Amino acid sequence: MNSLIIAANLTKRTIGHWRGILLYILIPALAVSLIIGLIGAGGDRPVPISYYNADSGAAGAHIVRELSRNPRYKLIESQGPEAMKRSVLERKASAAFLIPADFTASLRTGEPSQLEHYDVALSEASFTLRIALQQGAERIKAGVDALKASGAGEGALELMLQEAEQHRIGWTMTDYGWYENPALRLSTGIMILFIMAIIGHSVSVIVEDRRQHTMTRMYAAPVRAFEIALGNMMGSFLVGTLQILIMLSFTRYVLGFDYGLPFGPHFLVMECFLLAVMGIASAVAGLVRSRENIAALNSIVSTPMCMLGGCFWPVSVMPEYMQRLSSFVPQSWAIDAVKRLATGQHLADLTLHFGVLLLFAIVLLGFGAAILRPASQESA
Repeated sequence: MNSLIIAANLTKRTIGHWRGILLYILIPALAVSLIIGLIGAGGDRPVPISYYNADSGAAGAHIVRELSRNPRYKLIESQGPEAMKRSVLERKASAAFLIPADFTASLRTGEPSQLEHYDVALSEASFTLRIALQQGAERIKAGVDALKASGAGEGALELMLQEAEQHRIGWTMTDYGWYENPALRLSTGIMILFIMAIIGHSVSVIVEDRRQHTMTRMYAAPVRAFEIALGNMMGSFLVGTLQILIMLSFTRYVLGFDYGLPFGPHFLVMECFLLAVMGIASAVAGLVRSRENIAALNSIVSTPMCMLGGCFWPVSVMPEYMQRLSSFVPQSWAIDAVKRLATGQHLADLTLHFGVLLLFAIVLLGFGAAILRPASQESA
């Protein structure tokens, strides 16, 4: 009950007037909706990919046909290796690949030559293209090995690849039509950035309560430290929930952005992430003692966590040690949960993700309640 009173008071102080509604609800929601709308407008456009196929065999043609079916790419055939490289340097293509002349022959001999990949700056499109090329070569190599084991003749490879393209044999089953929106990760990352801004607001309220000696009066009352921390978290949680509702509703139903997943599960994931953010805010608020330190929150807390969690670029393009560190920030769990839902998984498949996000909230809220004290008052 005490926590509800504190939460209601904090909510009233935050959005109990038009200035607060504009500053903490409408402006952030409209800003992120506009950014997501602009990203979504170009999210359906395929990425131009230049290529040159020097292989006259069946394997090279199969690689080109399979990649051309991927809605993420728009393949542009070059007249030669130099023209292909020049298209990348002149930014006419985001990436390029070269199929060597001996590609099919080397697969038959058991020593496949490497598909060559080119890009100027590593991006999500170029990285996924590199993975697709590698997986395509491995699948063909597995098929060749199976043909050798069965004693099939030379012409069996081309027939097998034709059958594979019609998806009638198991080793080439693909998930065409199950790709998530290419703009989904970045749009979710931008939404997370605005949600993280609630940390600064929560901390500033608690610091102001210390300065005005409101915190001292609360601790003088028969109220436990956990109830005080929970009340502050619940007030900010309500503000964040309104932000998320407006952002999701506006981008979905007004801008028409296709997230590729239902509204309910999407909202649930973002709410669990918001709980984790409230835990972070509670822990940080117990450490910050002056208003001057609030300005440093973005540089030492929010921005590094978002960078590590994949809000700006995919976690998969980071070094291996940073990929491991990303498991210790809630952003990576939230983004991965949204992507999994967009590729057809259900809420029951994301038990680990929800558990980790709630664990962040519980542990950090407990830590914040333990260190949240009115001592070391800021001078007026």
